[in-house]
Amino acid sequence: MATIRSLSKFWALSAFAVYGWLRLKLTRSPTLIILTYHRVLPENSGEREREQPGMVISPANLQRHIKLVRSLGAVAVHLDEWLRKKNAGEALPALSVAFTFDDGWRDNYLHGYPVLRQEQVPATIFLVTGMVNTDDTFWPEKVIALLRTPGINLNDQSLAWLQPYLGDPVRKSTPLSLPEADEIVSRLKNLDDATIIQHLKHTSSLVAKTNDADQAPVILQHGELKEMSGENLVKYGAHTRNHFRLNRLNSKEALEEQIAGCQSDLEAMNVNSVPIFCYPNGDITDGGEQLVAAHYQAACTTKTGWNRASRNDFDLHRFNLHDGNSSTTRMLLATIGRSLA
Repeated sequence: MATIRSLSKFWALSAFAVYGWLRLKLTRSPTLIILTYHRVLPENSGEREREQPGMVISPANLQRHIKLVRSLGAVAVHLDEWLRKKNAGEALPALSVAFTFDDGWRDNYLHGYPVLRQEQVPATIFLVTGMVNTDDTFWPEKVIALLRTPGINLNDQSLAWLQPYLGDPVRKSTPLSLPEADEIVSRLKNLDDATIIQHLKHTSSLVAKTNDADQAPVILQHGELKEMSGENLVKYGAHTRNHFRLNRLNSKEALEEQIAGCQSDLEAMNVNSVPIFCYPNGDITDGGEQLVAAHYQAACTTKTGWNRASRNDFDLHRFNLHDGNSSTTRMLLATIGRSLA
């Protein structure tokens, strides 16, 4: 039975890969595919042990993706330039590809930028501006670090808020496995971000930093932003001030803080910024949409698919890629093909 399931999975993956290859190779109408990444970490990086698996691509796989899309005849473009040409009625290639990175991780500079520079591929990084130039990180990574640190008593008074999300059977101590910790992060998304962050402030003493590498910032610093934009290879879009999911904000003022405030931050940074917004977690509200439309010229969603020239600029679709769904050419093409089927 296991062999039959394995063969079925193999042939399904192959069929989607062939379909994806054909759709991309044979497209004639101007089409943009937007590839989305988050963290770029070598396969032997210890940070992978404290990160959601769906967040990580290796530098080698990133380079493999670049070479593959070029072999399909795709032209690598800056996202804002493709949109400008489309709206100006200028000629566009049959198939264009825009490389984007969400959140503003420092490993984009350490491990992603060298690949982009070597291949001379333009990219857009969507920044969480309130995190830039800090030694902070996002709450999912803090939760995973907490749950993966050995010897923490999960019945500790400061973790009472977390206990309903631990699942069954109830765990009494750490470390949890990475998949277990990742599942708890998913459950915690029933809470709003500010509440989770506030709770975590009372648990920081439970997680001891264990080595010098942990002392280094994990979010991009201003000097790194300037360096990457120096050759016009990297541009920066908006991903809110604090990565708060917009559907969890209950006032116009809070939405303005995240949406308009992020734009103000980008302008003050004096880096190569573009007026494109990226919705955290893909969560969209009517009030948020209106504010985004008032302050930006386009927006990226988490909807999957490609973008014909007729696509609404505020409803851009992307393909979220990581080692788990694109570590081989067949897997990458299948990920694309499955979404286009």
